[in-house]
Amino acid sequence: MNTSRIRLITGMMLALLVLLPPLLPDETAAAQSRNDFNLGNQLLRDGEFEEAYEVFRKLMEENPRSFAVYDRAVSALINLKRYEDAIAITEDRLENFATDVNTMVRLGEIYHIRGDKDEARDIWYNVLDRHSDNNNAFRRIAETMNDHRQYREAIEVYKKAREQFNDPGMFGFDIADNYLAVNEFESAIEEYLDILADDERQKNRIQRQLLNYDEQQLYDTAIMLVEERLDQLQAGSSRDLAYRDFLVWLNMERGFYRRALAAARTLERYSDNERHAVFRVGRQLRSHDEFELAADAFSYYQDLERHPLKARSLEELSRAYQDWAAHLIDNNLDFGGGADSLYRKAFQSVERLTEQFPQYDRRMQTLVIQSELALDHLKEPELARSYFDKMENAVNDTSDEAQMHYIEGRLLLYEGDFQMARVSLTRSNRISGSGDTAEKSRYYLGLGDFYNGEFSYSRMQLRSLERENHSYFANNALQLRYLIQNAHDEDGENRSLKRYAKARYLYDTGRYNESAELLAPMLEEAAEHPLQNESSLLLARSLRQIHPEIAFRVIDRHMRRPSVARNAGERMLWERARLAELVFVMQQRATGDESGFEWQAPAGLLDTSMFSGEQLSGALSGETSLLTLAGVVDYYEELLIRYPDGYYSDLTRDRIRKLERREHREL
Repeated sequence: MNTSRIRLITGMMLALLVLLPPLLPDETAAAQSRNDFNLGNQLLRDGEFEEAYEVFRKLMEENPRSFAVYDRAVSALINLKRYEDAIAITEDRLENFATDVNTMVRLGEIYHIRGDKDEARDIWYNVLDRHSDNNNAFRRIAETMNDHRQYREAIEVYKKAREQFNDPGMFGFDIADNYLAVNEFESAIEEYLDILADDERQKNRIQRQLLNYDEQQLYDTAIMLVEERLDQLQAGSSRDLAYRDFLVWLNMERGFYRRALAAARTLERYSDNERHAVFRVGRQLRSHDEFELAADAFSYYQDLERHPLKARSLEELSRAYQDWAAHLIDNNLDFGGGADSLYRKAFQSVERLTEQFPQYDRRMQTLVIQSELALDHLKEPELARSYFDKMENAVNDTSDEAQMHYIEGRLLLYEGDFQMARVSLTRSNRISGSGDTAEKSRYYLGLGDFYNGEFSYSRMQLRSLERENHSYFANNALQLRYLIQNAHDEDGENRSLKRYAKARYLYDTGRYNESAELLAPMLEEAAEHPLQNESSLLLARSLRQIHPEIAFRVIDRHMRRPSVARNAGERMLWERARLAELVFVMQQRATGDESGFEWQAPAGLLDTSMFSGEQLSGALSGETSLLTLAGVVDYYEELLIRYPDGYYSDLTRDRIRKLERREHREL
């Protein structure tokens, strides 16, 4: 640095020193005290108690009125177990500040920590006698007792305050929380109910407190006490309604879902259907997978002649049926076509909604639901097209416009016009930006490219969805992208993947026979082929739609091939076991009329060496030997033996237990 630059900087610094006022002595001392105080606190945190005490001792001499400095000095001495010194400086302080409640409470605390609990109690109660008009003294002593787990003594102090100030509700939450701490649930709940009786707005706070305790007995006690109080109240009074609302919540938290719904119905009736408790419970039941009860909840409003939630409850009823069906499918529990029946009920609910409430303010959402149900489950694109035609008149904003283009893209996909479907879905994705519609549009963009053999584009679309952990489609996107990534033919032509993609398109559009025909040659391929498992699963699902028995016969024989049996995946073992159970149930229920039901295997299966020369058609029990309950259990147990900690292990154990209970009943 040159000499002239040094001179310039020096001159500027001197100018600043001239301009800035000097610190006054008091200000300098205060700044130093703050620094020393922070240093002492840091030493306390670091466990350097001797050094901390020396810092605070000096500060006490300089700031004798400061309780904070004194308090930290006592903390350092207590940690050093120098109780006599702590008592001495406390008594010295009391000579100058004899009426300081905080210092007197601290003195009692020192004796308590030293082990002289009787002395501590005498000091604290002496404080209360001398300061009986100071409710903060009661609170401070009770809180100190709480800090040292003296919960019952704290309750005694709080109750003494109630008597002193003639206020029965004083310190209600504090007393209740202390009762919970010593597991006196009944007393705690009584306190909470008294609070709730005076102010229903405290319900959320009470609920938060109870949620901290995962104790069934606590909730059972609360339910019992609420019901006892309800017996003594006039039905429909403000206190009665507050308790009933609380009772609904208690039953839900306890898992008494049927009782919660019954309590909600009673609450609705007594509140002239103004609290909408049944609707709220219906949504909660749906989130807990209690679909049958959720459907009952939403159906409640259909029996009312007029209610502001009548239309919305029909939409929610449809969603409950959809979630129910999806739950059966996702957990592979769709035995006997239950999911199809539920999807039809979902469709019928929305149909009733549009017929009864043509001016429903969520018109676009209902049209989307109807279109998706028609495409995904009824496999009726013409019906979906009729709903799409109504969407133009229902568009009110960009969100509605995005949904309309989404359904247009879905229709074009179903019809096989993949290029125009891409245009519509891209438009929907661009308009919506984010949210459910954007996620659905991106997923079907990826799926459309997959159908069309554009696997690179498909992977790009699906990758963006995988990062959305909350998305319903994230898992589907991950599975599909993984399949694309790992399924390559040796010649790089992706012929097998293209065949699978076409079969998937045929399956998704309800052409199950054609899908099975396309997949049948897979039965001749080596078990090590990268698409073997996925093709087997899709073949099983396609054949199941034709008839479960033929699906079981084909998949069971396929999986008995030595090369396949050695590499059987968990999903395929589960699919075979559940097909076996379904066929067993069908055979058990078969009557004379039902046994005449004919089914015919896709012709492509007959061309495979596995079934060459065999007849794959017949009545319900057809050519298949009757399955036994023990035989079905064997299929599940094989899965469990090979994958004891697999994805389906818990479901498998549950199915085995239920089957064994059934066998026991039959014996």
